[in-house]
Amino acid sequence: MKNWSVYKDLLARHRSHPPFTSDLLNILNKKLTIVSTRNHFNLETGQLNLSHNIEDYDSHNVPGLNGNPYLDNNELGIYIHGVWTGQIAVKEQIDRTNLSLISNEYNIPVVGFSWDSTTAINPSGWTIAKSIANQNGPKLAKFLSDFRTNCPNHNIRIIAHSLGAKVVESALISLNNNERWKNNSAYNITSIHLIGAAISDRATSKNSQFGTAIDNTVTNFYNLYNPKDNLLRSAYVKTEKENPLGLFGLNKAEPFPSNYTERNVMLEIPPLRKASGIYKPFVDNTVSEWGNNHSGYIGFRGVNGKLKNDGAINVIVADWKTKNR
Repeated sequence: MKNWSVYKDLLARHRSHPPFTSDLLNILNKKLTIVSTRNHFNLETGQLNLSHNIEDYDSHNVPGLNGNPYLDNNELGIYIHGVWTGQIAVKEQIDRTNLSLISNEYNIPVVGFSWDSTTAINPSGWTIAKSIANQNGPKLAKFLSDFRTNCPNHNIRIIAHSLGAKVVESALISLNNNERWKNNSAYNITSIHLIGAAISDRATSKNSQFGTAIDNTVTNFYNLYNPKDNLLRSAYVKTEKENPLGLFGLNKAEPFPSNYTERNVMLEIPPLRKASGIYKPFVDNTVSEWGNNHSGYIGFRGVNGKLKNDGAINVIVADWKTKNR
């Protein structure tokens, strides 16, 4: 990716075509479980719309909430997408995450957290998207609190991709200001995995607000990084003038929180294009070696829509099975 204008042109060209082949259209007909804050924010300013507040969210088919039946296996997965992900792409990513989990013999309900990430594809739009992601933290925190109230003995497992890490950062800081969460380990989130995190490489330092919140509100926290991630090492570095957490891990000058683990997952992401099953020029045109595909952490589809590779999900499942509490 040479510059922002090239990125914008490639993405616009991609959006001008139908987003899915006929083999993938069945995803849209699936009854997916989603927590949504779509249309809560102004995509041009990042401001919260007057019809919403800092904690409200919409839920669809979430077990244990709004009269829906409780979970049978006492676990809930939550997938949080990154920047510039439309509602159709969110559904595809939730489904692909599910397929990769099932391929690793870990079948649990997965809720997709869908937020207003489709800002303008330019530096200003990126700045607004970061602000919207940060403002979604209290909304995610409220959902987690509501779910924990209704399902107090269930494991909560979060997977956050790219700028979804900013949503997690803000949510944990919000939870850490909640005395019920801060002082009661029984409320802890069982595990959080950041994948390709598009936030500062100092964000999770033990000396930061986020690091303190990680210690106080999470049982096991993981950062899966990848030194060959094509978008992080190009667009992010050029725009932020710093390394992201998802590229090399926590800055070596910073101390880890006590429950924090990092792993290099470069070799879990093969040099395959079309992670979603369709060609995305703004990602796939730079894929040439292991680790390149920023979209591949949750797996890859073949042209028939079926799972071709599980990305780094096998690493996540191994962590879940090792520390299944």
